[in-house]
Amino acid sequence: MRMPFSPREWSWSYVASLLVCSAIAIALPLFLNFARPRLLEPMELWTVDLRYQHRPPLPVSDDPSQDRSATVVSLDYDDRAAYDYGIGRWPWDRRIHAQVLDLLGKSGARAVLVDLLFDHPAANAGEDKALVAATRNAGMVFYPIALSPAPKGESGELVRFPSPRHLLQGEAQGFGEIPAAGDVTMPLPGLVESARGLGHIQRTPDRDGVVRRVPLLYAVKGGFVPSLALAAALRQLDVDRTSMRIERGRTIRFKSRKGEEMVIPIDKLGRTWINYAGHWGARFHHYPFSWILDQLRSEQSRAKFPERFNGKTVIVSNLTTGSSSRVATPFEGDFPSSEVQLHLLNMLLRQQFLRDATERESALCLGAPVLLLTGAALAGGPWLVLVGFMVVLGGYVFALQQVFNQAGVILPAVSPILALGVAPILLLVTRFLFVDRERLRFQSVLGGFLPPQTIRAIQENPQTIPRLLAGRARELTVFFADIKGFSSFCKRADPLQIQRILRDYLTTMTIILRGYGGTLDKYMGDGIMAFFGDAEPEGGGEEAEEKRVERNAANAVRAALAMQKKMTELNLRWLSQGQEPHLIRIGINTGFVTVGNLGTEYLWDYTVIGPEVNKAQRLESAAQPGGLLLARRTYALSRNQGVLPEDLPPCTFTLKGIGEETDLYAVPAEMVAQLAVSPPYEEEIETIERQFS
Repeated sequence: MRMPFSPREWSWSYVASLLVCSAIAIALPLFLNFARPRLLEPMELWTVDLRYQHRPPLPVSDDPSQDRSATVVSLDYDDRAAYDYGIGRWPWDRRIHAQVLDLLGKSGARAVLVDLLFDHPAANAGEDKALVAATRNAGMVFYPIALSPAPKGESGELVRFPSPRHLLQGEAQGFGEIPAAGDVTMPLPGLVESARGLGHIQRTPDRDGVVRRVPLLYAVKGGFVPSLALAAALRQLDVDRTSMRIERGRTIRFKSRKGEEMVIPIDKLGRTWINYAGHWGARFHHYPFSWILDQLRSEQSRAKFPERFNGKTVIVSNLTTGSSSRVATPFEGDFPSSEVQLHLLNMLLRQQFLRDATERESALCLGAPVLLLTGAALAGGPWLVLVGFMVVLGGYVFALQQVFNQAGVILPAVSPILALGVAPILLLVTRFLFVDRERLRFQSVLGGFLPPQTIRAIQENPQTIPRLLAGRARELTVFFADIKGFSSFCKRADPLQIQRILRDYLTTMTIILRGYGGTLDKYMGDGIMAFFGDAEPEGGGEEAEEKRVERNAANAVRAALAMQKKMTELNLRWLSQGQEPHLIRIGINTGFVTVGNLGTEYLWDYTVIGPEVNKAQRLESAAQPGGLLLARRTYALSRNQGVLPEDLPPCTFTLKGIGEETDLYAVPAEMVAQLAVSPPYEEEIETIERQFS
């Protein structure tokens, strides 16, 4: 198999593969949404509910110290009023509702939304007359209508609405749906004529039964039917009802008579998110009808009673047992449906709208987290990918909540998190195929020759492999050692004995070389070739490079001294076993060489070549058995590090193929025994010895 030696070739193939993984991770949720549009929807809606529940309290009053609305309240018909005051079971006498309207009108209520449908005449005609009269006298009562959505939307024949004056007029543009009304159930004609406004109370729960969104408009022949809350809000905000402009799938726009614009976001089905302020009864004052009757009994309380409703919008609801409808909301599963009108009206009056993310925002949410994780895969190892996954996931979840809290934008959650969950798997697999596999192959071929710090650097950053393999010129310290007279020994020793001697010798010397940071080049029978300084990063200027060369030259000399001392221990062992002792010669030179993978696709050869390599080998041949022979620069550098004495005299040797060299430095065997060796990599030596043992 051909190995990719080019850093550029390896880098671009790796980057391209990671980008393909990112594209697959991003495409997966898109495909699921296309193939099974409703598959991820329940989970997505559940995340929206969590955002409601973990949001700080939504302001419902201009006074920050107040946790309940000062403008929207509820008057609730309750069981106690029915039993203690003899009203009886539902339905109540409609003259009671008339009295409530009279009471609220006299109390100065700004508007009254009656969340009760009076679509059939009462058995006693006087009841209906009283209710119509009270509605007319109050002049600010809004009644609901019941409708059912047309099955074909606007494509079918639109139904005629009996009271055109209560419709909204406007133009619709763009793409998207505005739901059309099918059957319409109106209140009594007298109530239609005397009401301040009419509006639908149609609720559209999601598939899980939770009411989160509601259509504010239904199309009918001649205009649009507003929701009950919208009809009341438009009156209170003094909005020009003919100023409505609909951008399908985006917004409904109104202009007030003061020139201010009200922009309500809608989705492609014409629905608006209900910005629930909290749990039932937590954000709005609820006044039971029985409590009101109690207050009216007391003259002292009756005098202060008008203050309760003065200037407020009151929603009249029925909470008597068995007659009130219940719905599920993001906050709780059993919610009186009339409370939805409170939250919807508060949202409209305070213009605290929620909206879906735009297509551009959704694309950014889907792509950005995956690309950030891809960047982590490019920058580091598997741990960085896993840490990056946790950081990006946590950051995105935090952003979902903050954008919901601060801007009212519902960013997608499930699709981006799904893509983010798939991405690490794909990235790590690709990383293994392109990087870790190369690292393992590299280590399997050259790992036994490299020092521990080089192996560790490769494990931490496998992208250093192409740099190590690439041929380059660099100043290194080259090391040669061999056993004096070993060829003659081989002639008289048996093969097993030769094998045992070489194994003891080569294993021990390799441990020392690697412990001092040397890269083992090759074994040449009883000879050892190594070099120092190849794995350290380049750069940092001339001063940093000189320090690197000095440090590695000193380590090469330390390794040579340690090897000579170790030979003394080996000889004692061999003598105790009845075998011959042996001495080694070591030559060390420092200079510029060519280093890299200088082999072929069939046989790797990570080595050094050049005249300075040849000189190091000739130094070894000329060295005294048991001693060292160093080039001038090697001696000077190691002396600066305190490894060798200052007063070592130069000597002259004739080197084969090179000629006479006058500035060499010999360390004889007796001096080697006197010099102390302080290994800088004791932990590495211990680790290597454990691996070899």
